[in-house]
Amino acid sequence: MITVSTWTGVEVKALRTAALRMTQEEFAEATGYQPPTVRKWERATAARPVRGKSALDLDTTLAGLDAQQRQRFCAAVADARHRMVAHAGSSDMTNDVVGSAVEAHQDEREEDELKRREFGFLLGATLVASGVNSNVVPNRIGVADARRLADSVIELSQREQVLGGGTLVQEAVATLEVAMATLESCAFDEVAGRGFMTATGELATIAGWVAYDADLNSLARRCYADAFALANQAGDNGLTVHVCLNAAHQTINLSRTGSGSPYRALGLIGRAKDLMRGHPPGRIHALIAIREAQAYAVLGDRQPFGRAIATAWRELDSALSHESIDECPEWLRFVSPNEIRCHEARGVGDLGDLEKSAVLSSSLVLEQAGARNAAAYRAGWAAALAKAGDIGAAVTQASAVLSELEKQVSSTRTLKLLEPVRTASGVHDDSFNQRFDDLVRRATAV
Repeated sequence: MITVSTWTGVEVKALRTAALRMTQEEFAEATGYQPPTVRKWERATAARPVRGKSALDLDTTLAGLDAQQRQRFCAAVADARHRMVAHAGSSDMTNDVVGSAVEAHQDEREEDELKRREFGFLLGATLVASGVNSNVVPNRIGVADARRLADSVIELSQREQVLGGGTLVQEAVATLEVAMATLESCAFDEVAGRGFMTATGELATIAGWVAYDADLNSLARRCYADAFALANQAGDNGLTVHVCLNAAHQTINLSRTGSGSPYRALGLIGRAKDLMRGHPPGRIHALIAIREAQAYAVLGDRQPFGRAIATAWRELDSALSHESIDECPEWLRFVSPNEIRCHEARGVGDLGDLEKSAVLSSSLVLEQAGARNAAAYRAGWAAALAKAGDIGAAVTQASAVLSELEKQVSSTRTLKLLEPVRTASGVHDDSFNQRFDDLVRRATAV
């Protein structure tokens, strides 16, 4: 195990950039401070080092490094010290004063360069060597760059289906920040620019989704706002529909606790429906109908809920006959009988038929769902059982969800679905209660 007796800018920068490979904003969030504080740490000297609680928190971050990260940290510190020795005696007092005056500007340039290097790695673009062990990202976006970004968004979406949003939210938001900055600073022609805007908009949409899945709802809204703006700039109706339906889903879920409006959700759904009017049969129409059913159930409107669910089933049947899964956009491939049944069951429960909700939930074919969706479906089933009064069965299903959340899936949203089970179990199952409470504390700490 390595220790640092005195935290100066050398050690802080090595910890952030070499060991953790984070931007200043990411490092600030990880350590619980603000970016200006991180910049101050990185200007610390041996005469005026980082002290007190700040130093203790840096010690804690250092102690949490794995073997490879520790190796990178030590190498970066050694390299920085070597360069300091090599330049010893070459700077006088005037140089020190001038250097202090421009440190803040240099910090910003270093931060921008770090983000550019990260984005270059993401795109897999050809990097041009510049000096010793450094890289420069090309200043022009091409069609190939847009395609690589789009491919990376698909890969991120696929990982989310397995891991959930909690594991991926930091990565998604950091990548979105860099992609947005790249659009602002790079040159591109019309075709490449439109393609890159669309890919960045899809990235903003998946970033919004993983933030919502991690129960970071304000962050999710900001990501969706970026996605709407990019969809408008790119003139991409398909992207607009994607964002509308994701944002509507979040709003409907929040409306169950009084933090959202189902009427706003219906407005978003109506916009999606207008844009897709005349579109060939496909999963998109089924998903629009699912979202309508969700909103009407929360409003307590039984008749339009029933019509929307019937439409969802009819549209999915048509999609299964006329739309190959390979022709379907990646973000729509989750639309399945399980997805409709899940929201039908929850909607029936919202309308007050708790026993029917539990019965419908029991018909879900969990083996055909991805890990994250399977956990969410089972959590909804457990909640339905608890509300219907079958506490033993509810705890059994909920315990299986906890196993997934402890082992692989990171989804605070799914954990919150189990709150009715925790409430209903009371003091009858100490083991379940302890596991649930431990996961809640872990989610709150993160």
